[in-house]
Amino acid sequence: MLQAKTENGKLLTLAMLSQDKIKHIRYRTNFYCPTCEEKVIVRAGPHMIPHFAHYSKSKCSSIKGGEGPYHEKGKLLLYKWLKDQNINVTLEKFLPEINQRPDLYLTVNGKRIVIEFQCSRISIKDIQKRNRSYQSFDINPIWILGATQFKRLSYNYLRVDAFTLQFIHQFNPQSANFLYYFCPNAKQFLILSDLYLTSQKRAAHKLRISKLDKMSFYDLFLGQRFRRKELMSLWKREKTFFRLRVRSVSRGKELTWVQWLYLKRSYIEWLPSEIYLPVSTQYLMKSSLWDWQSRLCLDIIESLHIGQSFTLQQCIYLLQNHRHAIREYPLIQSTVCPIQEYLNWLVHLRIIKETTLHHYKKLKSLTHYKHIEEAIEGDKLLFDKISSKKSNKI
Repeated sequence: MLQAKTENGKLLTLAMLSQDKIKHIRYRTNFYCPTCEEKVIVRAGPHMIPHFAHYSKSKCSSIKGGEGPYHEKGKLLLYKWLKDQNINVTLEKFLPEINQRPDLYLTVNGKRIVIEFQCSRISIKDIQKRNRSYQSFDINPIWILGATQFKRLSYNYLRVDAFTLQFIHQFNPQSANFLYYFCPNAKQFLILSDLYLTSQKRAAHKLRISKLDKMSFYDLFLGQRFRRKELMSLWKREKTFFRLRVRSVSRGKELTWVQWLYLKRSYIEWLPSEIYLPVSTQYLMKSSLWDWQSRLCLDIIESLHIGQSFTLQQCIYLLQNHRHAIREYPLIQSTVCPIQEYLNWLVHLRIIKETTLHHYKKLKSLTHYKHIEEAIEGDKLLFDKISSKKSNKI
């Protein structure tokens, strides 16, 4: 930890002192943990950020695992960055009401905010618990991942997993979603926005790289978004890869889906182009896009005659085992569920029509293909059609 109490109860940030000052007080002053009041020791070598540490047998509840020099350096840089903007920020403030000591605590325009600089992997349950604890006291948590966690696949693609997805932020229902990384060595932010999961382990995104001294705290909330034509061009490539990908051995959920598809007397090459469309809230689904979207189309829409109706609730019931509960993502402020978002695409493509709120009527049947060449050409025509719309927004 970067701060400790002196014998007179004042907080001292060791890294703010010169090496000579640290040497002078190191063995002349006693320091105590602000949380547990245990005596702590000074750590200040030539190749580390000066900090305090508990003795090995300490049972302090605020001790976090995995806090190394990289984490301490990043936390200190972020603290100085906020301080230089005249933001009311406190380093490692202990919050007794929830027994937490966030890396940074600040107030901005009357709002209470905590920033956690997370450089190590912790359990998803712990992340969710801490977020709910903060929010129960009207404290807004912002998580910034260490850049060592950034798994880039290409310019527009990131490798993700269940841990990474926990840190997606959406600050209001109209805003883009965000994922934050910070590298203390390069002193720069990597701000990912408008994330779209193309599979359960891969996400497309817009990326902005900003030097720490070239941006303000408020710039964290300025996210780029995909234009419709840009996203459709990207998704056209995704769809072709999906059609042509060699599936020598299917396992787990994909095997279950392939077997279900076989029982429906269909194959990947025959599926309509309207299946596997981009959905920004896909992280709320346990199954891949092509899995749950094909079930919705083949089990509900294709079972109806033209002119017959169905409801959003029927779709939700069909896919109940494919969904995560929204409470599992406390950082998300969204009013749109992925199933509804997909139905909006089908309305846009005039496959269905919304007659009243969350009630739909089938307008036409989906086109099933006879061979892969026909399917790829159909996909191309669909995405070109969407891209050619006058509005360039999604």
